[in-house]
Amino acid sequence: MDYIFPEFITKLLKKPSDRTQLEASLVGITLMVLGSLGIGFYFIFLTDMSIFFRICIGFGSLGIFFFQLSTLAMTYMQYYTLKTALGLYPKDTRLIMKVSEAKELVKELNGLIAKKWE
Repeated sequence: MDYIFPEFITKLLKKPSDRTQLEASLVGITLMVLGSLGIGFYFIFLTDMSIFFRICIGFGSLGIFFFQLSTLAMTYMQYYTLKTALGLYPKDTRLIMKVSEAKELVKELNGLIAKKWE
């Protein structure tokens, strides 16, 4: 037994690859973002509630939205890092990514040089 899960569940949870888990997380989080936006919109604009409840639901929905977006961004960064580390991007995509990284590095170096000479 691991944590609260029985042995047969832990065996199932170990089977998917890291890539599969991250892809499933990206899809799941995206669907939760859309669902929470839809539910918030419905309760705020389409139900007959007091303004106090609408404001509370609005603030709660906004908090949930930002939390889910940050989780989505963090999960995507992990997915991108995994695919980059395993070399899963095609050669042309890797070339485009390297050129983009080089442009960012040139901007950063130019900024550092400009600060040094001020």
